[in-house]
Amino acid sequence: MSSQHNNFIQRFWGDQRGIAGPIIALTFTAIISSVGASIDYARAQMAQAKLSDTLDAAALAAGSIANAKPTEVVSVAQNYFNVNFPQGYMDASIAPLQFINNVQDAPPIITASATIPTIFMGIVGIDTMTVSAHTEIARNSGGLELVLVMDNTGSMSGQKLTELKSSATDLVNILFGSAAAKDDLWIGLVPFAQTVNIGKTHTSWLDGTSFNWGPTSWGGCVDAQSAGLDQTDNPPTTAADKLRAYYWPDDNNNDWIDNKGKYRSLTATRGPNAYCSQAVTPMTNQKAAILSGINSMVANGNTHVNLGALWGWRMLSPRWRSLWGGTMNANNLPLDYGTENMTKVAIMLTDGQNTMDNTTRTSYWYLSNNKLGTTNATKAVQELDKRTLAICNAMKAKGIVVYTLLYDLNNASIANLYSNCATKPDYFFNSPNSETLRSAFHTIGDSLSNLRISK
Repeated sequence: MSSQHNNFIQRFWGDQRGIAGPIIALTFTAIISSVGASIDYARAQMAQAKLSDTLDAAALAAGSIANAKPTEVVSVAQNYFNVNFPQGYMDASIAPLQFINNVQDAPPIITASATIPTIFMGIVGIDTMTVSAHTEIARNSGGLELVLVMDNTGSMSGQKLTELKSSATDLVNILFGSAAAKDDLWIGLVPFAQTVNIGKTHTSWLDGTSFNWGPTSWGGCVDAQSAGLDQTDNPPTTAADKLRAYYWPDDNNNDWIDNKGKYRSLTATRGPNAYCSQAVTPMTNQKAAILSGINSMVANGNTHVNLGALWGWRMLSPRWRSLWGGTMNANNLPLDYGTENMTKVAIMLTDGQNTMDNTTRTSYWYLSNNKLGTTNATKAVQELDKRTLAICNAMKAKGIVVYTLLYDLNNASIANLYSNCATKPDYFFNSPNSETLRSAFHTIGDSLSNLRISK
């Protein structure tokens, strides 16, 4: 280093006129302000990201409420937001959410803002920073053919069936909103127990076998088909595919004819139609019609989940077009698989495992009749489970979206069966109580209504 350079440094540090000190102080302040600003801006970005994510989730929660009033939208969104972004988070002061165009059945538009104290920028007079977020919810357009395959067995009686009806009603209300009917929304219902009731008007589907119905007549239930036909969507248009009426003859387990040949008083659990479940509700675009079917469900009988799944598939299969009658025929339903802007969905619920024994005559008759290829109860149940999964896989292969729900059932093997039945693991819901059941139906309703963040 040259002597001239050394002399300059010595003169600088030896200068007593007070110039160097302020320069250093200003330089230090600028450096601290710059670094501090970066830290404060980083904190603001974190807060803004949290604010935006929380607001989106709050808006989706509020938007999923069936027939929500504006005050309900505000309450649900604000409560959800408060829990996930509480006052004081990152020392923030949060303003109440602001709702835009909040009217009945309109997806919510919400804004949020929060004020955060700075840590370093106060040096230059900036004590706070404000972050904000804006979200809009929308529903994608598109048609839906949906069938609810609901367990109506005896174990569903009482409060459990009440909660099922309430949860299924919520789902329907989420999808229909306040509309009484929608052109592109079709919902059907298949209650099942040990048989399925296809409806008493469909006598042309039967094979013509004659029975002694006593003082009554065929109730609408059918036996399971043999030779693998109970795992296909074959329509009853040929002799080989015709159905046999479900008929429980007079025997020790169903004594409906006394020893003098007189008929006893017939009930839902005694007679040739004993344990014949409520008739299916073919797909309808009228909200009142599907709600009526749901509200009329009655719990009775044993469990054959596979038959519920089978008739759910047949209600969605285009091979059954023109067969179900009513508005389905008038609207050329079911539509072809893969029809643009139309999704086919089956929602299956049960609270128990498949059953088979020698005390209850089901669609497969008694266990001893060997209709399932075995007279061993354990193997018979395994066979029913195998057929249940086969039908689920057949539906999925056709592009039908399958949701499955277990209700109040702690059984690992059945949970595994239903999980495998679902289109993907996220579409399986294990609901141990009424609260989680309702939550599951709401989640499915949100998914089917295509609730999404639009902005």
